Order: sequence, then C-alpha cells, then structure tokens
Amino acid sequence: MVLRLVQPGLGPSRPLVATFLSWAGMDAKIRAAFGPAPCIIADDSAKGTETLAELLEFAHKAGGVAQVSRLALVGYSAGCQRVRKLRMDGAKADAYLLSDGTHASWPPQEWHIAWLRELADEARRGKVLVVASHTWQTYTEELTPPLTPFASTVTVLRMATGFPLKQGGPPEAPVVSRDGQLWVYSYASAKSDAKAHSYQAMFAQPKLAAQHVAPWLLSGPPAPSVEPTTKATSNSSSDDIGPGLVLGGLVMLARHFVP
Repeated sequence: MVLRLVQPGLGPSRPLVATFLSWAGMDAKIRAAFGPAPCIIADDSAKGTETLAELLEFAHKAGGVAQVSRLALVGYSAGCQRVRKLRMDGAKADAYLLSDGTHASWPPQEWHIAWLRELADEARRGKVLVVASHTWQTYTEELTPPLTPFASTVTVLRMATGFPLKQGGPPEAPVVSRDGQLWVYSYASAKSDAKAHSYQAMFAQPKLAAQHVAPWLLSGPPAPSVEPTTKATSNSSSDDIGPGLVLGGLVMLARHFVP
C-alpha cells in the first residue's frame, strides 16, 4: 500500500478526499485548498491498486474517520487513471477533480470515454460535481514506434462532454465551459509543454479544489437519509460507499448516492 495520510480531518463525521499522484510537496497546498475539515489521503505514485473499501479502511485506521459524509476523488495526470479505475469498478463519489489527466488510448476505445461521459451527464443534472482541466499537449497523439500514442486530455474531454473546447486561456484566465455542475477549464499550452503540465498540479488543481470541490463537500446537494441495512467487509465485491461498511471493528455509515 502506497497511501499516506495528509490530514485526519475534524469531527466524527467528515468528508474524505482521496487524491492520486499527489506527492508530499503538494500537501500544504492541498490542505490549504480543502481546509481542516476533510480527511485527506494521498497516493504519491498513482500506481496503487486499492479498492474504495480499502481506501475507506485506510482513512479509518490512519485518520480515525468514523463516518464519511461526502467523498471526493482527485487525480492529477496519471492519477486520473486511478479515478477512472475506481469509478469503473463501481465507486461513486460526490465530487471528481481531474487535472490534465483524462488520457485514453489512441484512437480512444469506447470504454475509455463512456465512464467520463456518464459522469458528465450526472454532473449536468446536478447529481455530482465534476471539474476537469486540460492543456493542449496533443503531441501524445503523434507518437511513433517504439513509443505508443495516446489521446490527449483535450481530445478525451471533447468526446466525453460535447464541449467544443476550441481554445485555452493563460494560467490566470483559463477558458471555462460549464453545464450544470460540469466544469471544464481550458489552459493554453504548447503541443509539448512540461511546464504547463506541472502548473496543473502545483497551482491549477489547488485553486479548483478550493473554488469548487471544498464548498461542495461541505454544502453540496442534500444527502438523503440512509439507514444501515447491510454490512460488508473490506474485501466486498462492491465499491459503492454502502450504508454499512465495516472498517476494522467499526461500522462506517456513509451515504450511498443513487443517481
């Protein structure tokens, strides 16, 4: 397990933020963006394989979390592939923040787009919050053997959201496309631009987290009242946040959002 605790959060019931490809040098920015309330756990490498149940178990053991009020899944670059895997395995979060990492195969396979299209549709209806950012690093689609080409983040977001995404803006004024609770931030860049990609982690992601995700976790759409009806161990086949998920010896009561 490559997870680490960034902060434990406050209160018996608190939001949980799981962030992927988030190294220790980003901790101060992430804590400042989300404030003291959420429990924040991070995967430094984005190579972890933990299920949602295992993420919740880690939050319980490392952060003392007794009850998760809302869940956010956050990814930067390759970390977005971890978010994709969790979602496709059945995990349902309240908020998603995807920072310049919505890559796919080239040409994209349908399933690489379908999960994000489904999320975008839910966000349009206000069921979840989805915030995604991208640069214009389309060189990835022109790679030749022995390298393997892959779809750029802007291409995938066009296909999944239906937004035209024709141009980006400078770091201080990105072009914003919005429909309901679906937000896409377009940042201008060169075709190959390591500096612009790094900016997404160190500046864009914390800013978007503070602007959108942190408030949503504390005062998003009203959570329906759910009574615990079943108990599942951490090796359950379901990755939903069930109404009664056993963590250690403790039943974690968490909202099971049905879109």
